[in-house]
Amino acid sequence: MTRFVSDHNPAMPQMKTFVDNLTRNGVPADSEVIYRGRNTVFTTAHNGSLLNIKAFKKPSAFNAIVYTTLRKSKAHRSYLNALELIRLGFNTPRPVGFGEEINGLKLGKSYYVSEQINAQNIRNWEDKPDSEALLKALAGEMARLHKAGVWHKDFSGGNILYTFDAEKGYTFYYVDLNRMQFGVTSRRKLMSMFRDMNHSAAETERIARYYAQETGQDPEIVVKEALEAHNECKRTRQRKQRFKRLFKRAK
Repeated sequence: MTRFVSDHNPAMPQMKTFVDNLTRNGVPADSEVIYRGRNTVFTTAHNGSLLNIKAFKKPSAFNAIVYTTLRKSKAHRSYLNALELIRLGFNTPRPVGFGEEINGLKLGKSYYVSEQINAQNIRNWEDKPDSEALLKALAGEMARLHKAGVWHKDFSGGNILYTFDAEKGYTFYYVDLNRMQFGVTSRRKLMSMFRDMNHSAAETERIARYYAQETGQDPEIVVKEALEAHNECKRTRQRKQRFKRLFKRAK
């Protein structure tokens, strides 16, 4: 038996029908693919708003049951984490809602919907003409996140967006929120957010020093912790690449 579970932002009652229809009928036919990877992101217009729909890949048979019995789905977590992030005073594209198709005890299709924003990501910040000002602002924002106990496991260049206004300065937005936690006090966990911000160790050290300035900490200790996280990320990525190569040979 198939059932459909959905919810929408109570501040956006006009989106209830859209989220319900998406959950039951899938992505609207006139939507445009803007990213295709493990998951697929679409953009679509609705009642004058431009929306992003993140369609999650169907989970494995094991996880399909886990996501209906033991923990919330990635789509549901993305939605709840976005609401909590905003409640804490941080930014993310405005959450619209989420939807799930559940077959018996197994999660099938699932979606997270948010408003699209006009922003750029921080990838290759070293090539940006305002990189020094940008990094100082981002270091201050990281300090705020850590003080609030916010841990974003996927704190990578593509998941950190920003806008700039001459009066307001930099405003940061975070996406890919399903692996986010709140109330985190572990320093090791919080400092792991330096792991994948930039592919360059020198650039990771650079922002770590700005972070030390913002927080009043010993810069050498901060840099050491940031580079440990960065290097562990590189080693993990290399191990995965070696495994993939071995798997391809075995086939």
